[in-house]
Amino acid sequence: MGSKYLVFFTLFALASFVLASDPSPLQDFCVAIDEPKDALFVNGKFCKDPMLATADDFFLKGLNIPGNTSNQLGSFVTPANVAQIPGLNTLGISLVRIDYAPYGLNPPHTHPRATEILQVVKGSLYVGFVTSNPDNRLITKVLYEGDAFVFPVGLIHFQFNIGKTQAVAFAALSSQNPGVITIANAVFGSNPPISADVLAKAFQVNKKFVDRLQAQFWMDTN
Repeated sequence: MGSKYLVFFTLFALASFVLASDPSPLQDFCVAIDEPKDALFVNGKFCKDPMLATADDFFLKGLNIPGNTSNQLGSFVTPANVAQIPGLNTLGISLVRIDYAPYGLNPPHTHPRATEILQVVKGSLYVGFVTSNPDNRLITKVLYEGDAFVFPVGLIHFQFNIGKTQAVAFAALSSQNPGVITIANAVFGSNPPISADVLAKAFQVNKKFVDRLQAQFWMDTN
């Protein structure tokens, strides 16, 4: 009998620990505030009365329209997250369409709050992600129409159109607001800039090279 009670209390303690944890954040940070009139709601949105909900709250059109890939990267991401579909709020899922010009690149980036599964619907893509320290192992695959690939949450990943024609992919992400950090933009295009001394030492290059990189226009297609 005593062993049964021990098992029960152990399971109860574990369940209590799990239930006591905070939900995953849906923004980079949320500074606590006591005065409601000064509050800014990002993804902790107020909820509409369910009786007032309409089909349009759960609807988005236009994902059949190609994005404009006439940019320095040759790619464009069209999001379908809670900002575009209010009904996604609290549902923990979102979608993107990604268009690639010939040899277009969706540059190395991470989604801090979501795992991504991508399917190619047109063309061919060279895709990959890098595992965390200390291995930093590159895992890559060439995808063709109908192929799918998973990018684990938080890991740096990319897609590159290796074909001579336009490519299109759709990706589902496990958050209503996955967030995106484009690595080159964040490191060399931050505002204000990261000290050139810091970057020169981090990347083992001279400061003039860092200055040249920081002077570029860093666009983000995500």
